[in-house]
Order: sequence, then structure tokens, then C-alpha cells
Amino acid sequence: MLKLSNVSKFYYSKGVIAAGFSKVNLEFKIGEFVAITGESGSGKSTLLNVISGLDTYEEGEMYINGEETSHYSEKDFENFRRKYISNIFQTFNLINSYTVYQNIELVLLLNGYKKRKIKKKVLELIKKVDLYNFRNTKVSKLSGGQKQRVAIARALAKETPIIIADEPTR
Repeated sequence: MLKLSNVSKFYYSKGVIAAGFSKVNLEFKIGEFVAITGESGSGKSTLLNVISGLDTYEEGEMYINGEETSHYSEKDFENFRRKYISNIFQTFNLINSYTVYQNIELVLLLNGYKKRKIKKKVLELIKKVDLYNFRNTKVSKLSGGQKQRVAIARALAKETPIIIADEPTR
């Protein structure tokens, strides 16, 4: 499904090159649950951003279903994320002025679903994460744990084969 072969990520700042991570080789198959551990600053979040197509890599090759991605344009990576990736971000990345319902609905609308066809799905997800009583509450009013559950429901809404969770139990 997804393979990294000698992938490296570097940062350039004021003439200095720093490695985000170097020569990573990994292979992920459908149905696997993988945990990446390491010290703070070791490149875990950077690696997840590269895998999810949110960040680029400088060396090596990443394959999606056997297809090389080094030639991917930004549009190609948008399509990749739309089809394959859901993210649960460390900082949630929710829209605080939107309700729980609207935050989950938005990801579906952005992915081409019609508004009239998603209400049932959104409400089922809200129930699944035990936030039904908060469905019309603005996210800014929720606790950290409740925000995390909204982020999880939002990731599940897309029904992608890959869910990337960066410190999901923060």
C-alpha cells in the first residue's frame, strides 16, 4: 500500500542543513496498526507529514500502491490525501467557530459529498465518539478530550485506508 525507500527529509535555514530524518525504509500494508516512537525532536511528526503528503522529501522514494511519488505535483498530493489519508493532528486543527457537526461535515463537503446526503453519516460519527449532546456546540467550548474526539470523528468520516494520528492521546 505505502512504502518508503531510503527517504530523507532535510531543512535548510541560513546556510545550515538539518536532517528531519534520514534514510527511512518502511512498508505499510492495509489493516496494519503501526506505532512510531522516539524522543521529542526525533522526526516522528515530520515523518508523518511526509507520509501524508503534507510535506516533501528530498531523497529516496515513496510509493503508493507501487507508484512512485517523487514526480507528484501539489495537485497529485491533494488527490492522494483525498483518496488515501485522514489525519488526526496533534493540535486538532479544528475550526473553533464551527460546531462539532460543522467540523465533521466540512471534511465531507471538501471531499465532494453533497450536503443533503451527509447528515445521517455525520450524526452517526458524532454518536460513535459520544458527543451527540454537543453536536451543536462550538468547538471552542469543548474540553481537550472532546476536541480530540471531534478530530477522530472527522478522520473517520472520509473512510480512507490510512489514518495518521500524531500523538492521538496527547
